[in-house]
Amino acid sequence: MANLCFNILTFDHPKEELRLYFTNREDINLTRIYHTLVPDEVIEKFGQQEHYYTSFEEEREGFFPVTKAVKPTYEKKLDKFGEEYSQKIPNTAFSISILKRYYNSLIHKYFADNGLMVKPNFIHDTEVWLPSKKGDSTGNFNLFDRYCLKVQFKTVSKFLELLVTFEGTSKVYKQSIEELQESVRPEAFNWVLFDEGLYKFNELPSSGKRAYNQVYPVWNFDIRDALGEPTEAPDRGNKYIKFKEGIDSFYDTHINVEEFKNLIPINSKGFIAVEGKRIGNVKPNSNQLLFAESNKDNVPMNGMKKFGPYDTGTSTNIHFFYIVHESDKKAATTIHHHLLGKSSGFSGLSKFINIPYFPNKDLAIYYQNKDNPWPEVYEQIINTYFDPDIRYFAIYISPISKETTDKQQKRVYYKLKELLLKKKISSQVIDAKKLSKNRSPHFSLPNIAIAILAKLNGTPWRLDSNIKKELVVGVGAFKNTDFDIKYVGSAFSFSNNGKFNRFECFQQNQIKELAGSIYKAVKEYAVHNPEIKRLVIHFYKTMSRDELAPIEDGLKSMGLDIPVFIVSINKTESSDIVAFDIDWDNLMPLSGSYINIGYNKFLLFNNTRYYKSFYKKSEGFPFPIKLKIECTQPELTKDIKTVKELIDQVYQFSRMYWKSVSQQNLPVTIKYPEMVAEMLPHFDGNEIPDFGKDKLWFL
Repeated sequence: MANLCFNILTFDHPKEELRLYFTNREDINLTRIYHTLVPDEVIEKFGQQEHYYTSFEEEREGFFPVTKAVKPTYEKKLDKFGEEYSQKIPNTAFSISILKRYYNSLIHKYFADNGLMVKPNFIHDTEVWLPSKKGDSTGNFNLFDRYCLKVQFKTVSKFLELLVTFEGTSKVYKQSIEELQESVRPEAFNWVLFDEGLYKFNELPSSGKRAYNQVYPVWNFDIRDALGEPTEAPDRGNKYIKFKEGIDSFYDTHINVEEFKNLIPINSKGFIAVEGKRIGNVKPNSNQLLFAESNKDNVPMNGMKKFGPYDTGTSTNIHFFYIVHESDKKAATTIHHHLLGKSSGFSGLSKFINIPYFPNKDLAIYYQNKDNPWPEVYEQIINTYFDPDIRYFAIYISPISKETTDKQQKRVYYKLKELLLKKKISSQVIDAKKLSKNRSPHFSLPNIAIAILAKLNGTPWRLDSNIKKELVVGVGAFKNTDFDIKYVGSAFSFSNNGKFNRFECFQQNQIKELAGSIYKAVKEYAVHNPEIKRLVIHFYKTMSRDELAPIEDGLKSMGLDIPVFIVSINKTESSDIVAFDIDWDNLMPLSGSYINIGYNKFLLFNNTRYYKSFYKKSEGFPFPIKLKIECTQPELTKDIKTVKELIDQVYQFSRMYWKSVSQQNLPVTIKYPEMVAEMLPHFDGNEIPDFGKDKLWFL
C-alpha cells in the first residue's frame, strides 16, 4: 500500500461553547452570514431577512449576543423497524459554516497581529506573504512566498481540518505607482503593497491615495504587457517538492509553535496520512494504447516508433505548401528536409505517420512585411485556386512568436487559421525564432507529425477499450481577458474508445444552445446506436440545475430514459488539497492512483509514473485533477464498479492528446474544448467555419 500524506492538519475546538454577537445592519467590517446559517434566536430577534452580520466575539453596542455549543447535541430515536439511531437536535450549536469563518478570522488576526502581510480576506481562507529567500535576477522586484490556510470540517478525517498550501512566489515592483503611471493604465493595477499591507488598488486607504510614490504594484499580465516585458518560460521543475518544502517550513516556523497552538490546537502528529481505505487504482491496462495492427504500448513515442499510427485516415491525395517570410526560407528548407526524412533524427512523415509528403512548390506563399504579414498572405490565398478533389495542408513558418505580447501581431495567427479553414485547409504553425535557436529541431518533429496526422483525420493511437453503448461529451471553457466575452464553452462528443466526432462553441451564458448541442449529439448517436445505455458528460465545473435540465428534457422528448452521469473535472491549483508519496524522493504518487476526498469526490493522479522506481523527469510533475461524480439517477453513484469505470474513463481520455507525444493530465474531453474556446473569440462572429467543426484544426 502506498505511503501517502495530505497537506492537511487536524485540530479540535479550543472551546466547548462560544458567545458571538450579531446584528441585522450591514457593515463592511463585519462578516455577512446567510439567513439559513444563523441561530434561530437571531431571526427571532431581528425578523426575517436575507443576511445577518457578526463581529464574532467582539462585543459591540446594540449587537445581539448568542451563546451556543460548538458541537451539536444528539438524541436517540427508533426507526420503523425498531432500530435505534442518533438524530441531531436542531439549533443546539453554531453552524459549521459560522465556525469555519470564526476560526478563519482567528487565524487571519493572529498573523496580522504578528506583523506579517496578510491578504484582506478571511471568509474562506487566509493568505500570508513572507519575504522570499529567492533572489530576483533582474533586480526589478521584491519577491514574496505566499501560503494559504483554510479551515475545513471532516473532509478526510473526523476532525476540524486546516488545509495548508504553498501558493508560489509573487513579484512586487520596486518602482512605485507614481513611477509607472506614465506607461501603465490605472485599470491594469490590481493588488498593491502599501505600508506593509496588501490592498486592491481601488480600495487603497486615503493615506495611500495621498502617497502613490509609496504604493508598489504586484506583478500581473496587464502590467507586463504595458511595459513590454518578455514572457517567462513556464517552470518545469518538480512542484511537489517545492510545495512540500514550502508547507513544511511554514509549519515548523509559524504553526507548530505554542502561541498558534494555544489559539488553534493543532494535532501534534503534523500533516495527516492518507488512510489506505481511501486509496484506489485504475485498471492496470488503462494506460494501454493501440497502434498499427492493434499493437500495444503505454508510451506514445515508443508505439509510434515501433508500430506506426493506428489509422492513417482516408486521404492520400494530399498537397503540402509553405507560407514563409522571405528571410525565413532557410528555416522552411530545414523543416522540409526533416519532413522528407533527409535529415538525421527524424524518419520523415511517410515513415513516421505513414502518409505521403508532397510539397507543392507552385502554391508556396512568400511575403515581405514581417511585422504585419496579413495583407500579403490574405491576397495570395484569396487569389489561389484550390482543387476540391485535393486535400491541402499549409505549413506556416511564423516570424511572430506565440509568446509575443503584441495583440495585433497575435491576431495574424488566428486570422490565418480562420481564412484557411474557410478554404477547407488545415494548417500547422511553426515558430521561426524557436526553430533558428533550436539546434536539434528533430526533437519537436514527432509532435508536429502526430498533430498533422490528426488534422488530416488520421488516428495516431486509440484507447484499448471495448466499445460500449454510451456517448461521452466534454464541455470545457477558457477565460479570455482580451474580449468582453469572459468564457466560451465547447462541447465535444466521443465514443468511449476516444473517437472524436464533432464540436460546437458557445458563450458562457448560452445555456440552452449548449444543451441543444449535447441533445443533438445524443440524437445523432442514438440513430446508429439505438441501444444507448447512458450519457456521460465531462464538465469543467460543477454542473448547475439550469445547465442540466434542458438536456434531461431533450432526452425525454426522444423517449430516451437513460441516466446522465456528470463528471466535474477541475485542475488542482496550488491552493487545493494534494497528496505526497513519502516513499519516493520526488513525492508524486503513482499514475492511476486516486484518493476519495468526500462523497464521490476524488483526486486522480494522472501522470506517466507507471513504475515505483523508474521515471523520466522530463515528463514533468503534474498535480492531480479533482473529480466529482453525479447522476440524474443518484442511486447509480453508489455502485462502486460504475464509479471506478468513470474514473478509469477520465484517466484513459487523458491519453488521447494528439498535440504532443507527451502525456497531459487533463482529459481531451476538457482540454480540446478549452483550446478551441481560447481561439474562438478571435474569429469573425465567434463562429467556426463548418469545415472545422469535425476536425482537430486547433492542435
